[in-house]
Amino acid sequence: MTDQGPNLQQQMQQQAMENAQDFYGQSMGRIKSQAQNYREQLEQYAQQLPEGNEQAQIQEMVDSYVELENSMDQAAQDAGVEDAMNEASQQTLEQMQQFAQGAAQKAQDAAGQAAQQGQQVAGQATDQAGQVAGQAQEAAGGAAQQAQDTAGQATQQVQDTVGGLTGGGQQGGGGPLGGVTDQVGQVAGQVQDTAGQAAGQAQEVAGQATDQAGQVAGQAQEAAGGAAQQAQDTAGQAAGQAQQAAGQAAQQGQQAAGQAAQQAGGGQQQQEPNATQAAQQKAQELGVDLSQVQGSGAEGRITVRDVISASNQ
Repeated sequence: MTDQGPNLQQQMQQQAMENAQDFYGQSMGRIKSQAQNYREQLEQYAQQLPEGNEQAQIQEMVDSYVELENSMDQAAQDAGVEDAMNEASQQTLEQMQQFAQGAAQKAQDAAGQAAQQGQQVAGQATDQAGQVAGQAQEAAGGAAQQAQDTAGQATQQVQDTVGGLTGGGQQGGGGPLGGVTDQVGQVAGQVQDTAGQAAGQAQEVAGQATDQAGQVAGQAQEAAGGAAQQAQDTAGQAAGQAQQAAGQAAQQGQQAAGQAAQQAGGGQQQQEPNATQAAQQKAQELGVDLSQVQGSGAEGRITVRDVISASNQ
């Protein structure tokens, strides 16, 4: 019984130590994956800029992330949790990719809904325009039919009148010719009046059709404007959510990176020379002795700009 007590205590201590190592390794892996993501974004920004001070400054930031990742790798190796850190880092990267894919899918769905609404509005406008055109054609056909009927009646009256006068002229001489002229003039006046009425009705029908077409066009424009506004609002909301999520992720990553840097800095000695990797590479290219360069960065760190200034002296 006396031997089981210490063995059980040792097992509990061993289990607690393993749990602490797993937690430490997973935490380091999540922080490392976020640091890698931010470093890659900074590298993309650096590629978009021409060579100069701005690119050098961004390269300094990239070097800081590289140093942080190297420190985390060394700390994980010293603690014996390198495998757990790499596994957690891979899982975090996969989660970030899934989040990005979900945001892209939401944006595509919103765009598809907006496009579908626009198509529905356009279809309704087309149907209304077709109805107006059909009504206008029917009205024009009715006016044309009335004009044809009126012209036929007038022609029949003229023919009847001329026939009656011709018959009377053969029996009674040329007296009725003056009456023929008067009646022909009356009939011509009636034809002109009827034609004027038909023209006025046709103009009224055309005006009504124009007004209806204008109303339909206005409704279509209002509907299209509403659909466009909805699409813009949806896109704005999606962009705002994406920015908010990115800001939260960036803030968490910076806080975690700061904590990891403090933990790593407490157990490691500062390397000599105190210069970034970019500054060391630039010094090798220009043949500059870093021991003779005064650093202007944080805690006297030598930057690329310091190396370039030293090479110009």
